[in-house]
Amino acid sequence: MKNKFCEKKVLRNESDVEQFFVARLLNDLGWKDNNILTKHAIPSYEFGKGPKKKYHIPDYQIQFGKTPFLIIEAKHPRENIGKYVSEAQDYAMVVNRGFIGRNPVQFVLATNGTKTKLAKVDESKIILSLDFEDFVINNEKYNDLKKYISFSNLKKSNLSKDDIFEFKTPDLAELKGVFKQAHDLIRRKQKIGPKKAFYEFTKVLFVKMNEDKEIQDKIINKEDVSVNDFRFSVKAIERNGKLDWINILFEEYREILEKLVVRGEKKRIFQKNEKISLTPSTTKAIVEMIENFNLRSVEDDINGKVFETFLSATVRGKDLGQFFTPRSVVKFMTKLVDLHINKDEMTGKYTPDLVLDGSCGTGGFLIFALSDLFNKIPKGVSNKELLKKKIREDSLFGIDASEDDIVPITRMNMYLHGDGGSHIFLADTLDKDLLIEKGLDREIAEEREELKNLFNELKFDVVLTNPPFSMKYEQSKADEKRILGQYEIAMLGGNIAKSLKSNIMFIERYFDLLKPGGKLVTVIDESVLNTEGQGKSMQKFRKWLREKFIIKAIISLPKNTFVNADAGVKTSVVYLTKRMDEKQEQPPVFMAISENIGHNDAGRETSEWGDLGKILKSFKKFQDGTFK
Repeated sequence: MKNKFCEKKVLRNESDVEQFFVARLLNDLGWKDNNILTKHAIPSYEFGKGPKKKYHIPDYQIQFGKTPFLIIEAKHPRENIGKYVSEAQDYAMVVNRGFIGRNPVQFVLATNGTKTKLAKVDESKIILSLDFEDFVINNEKYNDLKKYISFSNLKKSNLSKDDIFEFKTPDLAELKGVFKQAHDLIRRKQKIGPKKAFYEFTKVLFVKMNEDKEIQDKIINKEDVSVNDFRFSVKAIERNGKLDWINILFEEYREILEKLVVRGEKKRIFQKNEKISLTPSTTKAIVEMIENFNLRSVEDDINGKVFETFLSATVRGKDLGQFFTPRSVVKFMTKLVDLHINKDEMTGKYTPDLVLDGSCGTGGFLIFALSDLFNKIPKGVSNKELLKKKIREDSLFGIDASEDDIVPITRMNMYLHGDGGSHIFLADTLDKDLLIEKGLDREIAEEREELKNLFNELKFDVVLTNPPFSMKYEQSKADEKRILGQYEIAMLGGNIAKSLKSNIMFIERYFDLLKPGGKLVTVIDESVLNTEGQGKSMQKFRKWLREKFIIKAIISLPKNTFVNADAGVKTSVVYLTKRMDEKQEQPPVFMAISENIGHNDAGRETSEWGDLGKILKSFKKFQDGTFK
């Protein structure tokens, strides 16, 4: 037996049904290759609850432009296709929830080649049921099928009108690819370097995240949301007739922040009259790339995935090293230090650990600490939002000495996570005097004074950090000699050292800033720890360190840890606690060697965090005495 597309006997398995029947059917219905997504290009969605929860990808998704219209399940000829109609409907309903205006997916089709059923997404009854032999010229059932799902009939219907907007949670792999495209576009069209391109993109991202928050809040509050509410969109640019529409939105949000800066409630992110320094055509192209992503709903975004995804997708080599400690290492160090929220039994008040990163880059450790503290909020807290506000605004402190755009970017990152960069400072943490030079910008001078006062008033519970490895302070430079003279370790040889690596200077600085018993988890160049080679010169420093700190753990990291930053230096994670007094005994030290932090020698991700999770479990057992 033969129909319009194939002989029935060639339908031996699911692949045959797809190749010999469905593909030819879609072609006959007028759908082109660019309208058809096969399972490798279709996102997986989760539906159902509890034990019935599952992930599913259909065999085909048919779309008009970028808008999905039809979901198809193609099965083995012996399969009963009845249940696959409802499975396709479940998937379609999840897809439809990602659109504002109306539901774009209207039909589902299930077929095993011999039986084909068409149904609407939101109705249980079958609209059409066709047998293999119905797919012939002038067959009434097949003509009816064409009326419902052919390309030509769709173009005649209202479905092609511009009354729908997709607003979906993106897959992070998809997001990474799009961000890479956006970065390449900026570099190519604007002829600027990677850091400048990154900074300009974050301005666009700043608008996008704020606009997404407005939409997300409406959805959460069950308010009506229409297509016209999406101001960050190509449609809005065209509707307003203003090529600089995104810059207008940027200035609107910038002014909201400016008022908070003037009141002293937030630190400056943007200059008073700063704009997005991209051409309108470049900005519009970026908007088209990301307008349909709901960045406020990205899973685990509170850990900084969106921001970091752009970093890792765009900035490379030494530029990346300035920004970025691998996510797996950040997660491992944050879990290792075991942040606390302490309860005062007298007052019942909760006090989160005070966390500092004195070389904070874009704030990766602070964002992860924020997430970790949020997860540790006790279930019985009466006002959880008030405690979250305290964590965001009063518990996290970051400092960076970079003279370029790093601190504004960090404040932006923190802002996008709810903080606003309240305690992100532009300063040299290693300058114990925090010198305020004459002629310094007024706001920066005021920030330095604020930081001085904070350091006089506060001692920190935890330091999480990855200081620069290669930077040195040299006696031959007057401004650096002044700072070297502030350090006890600079005098261990009797006279002031000719030079000192900044990463060991940071350890003394953190000793000053920690409470007794305070925790320091840092990445350190292993030459500082080794007793051979270059490490011989560090003997007096190691003795000083043992006198000042209790050593809790040393975890050697693989040489490829910082391969994405073009750095092959061998490093370790060191966990120290500030001694309570000189007589405090040094307990046994946990030591481990990591061989895999989750990426290979080429820097490509292979797992979430390699063997660091296993090492963390071993450390916890070591601490509670159950380690074997």
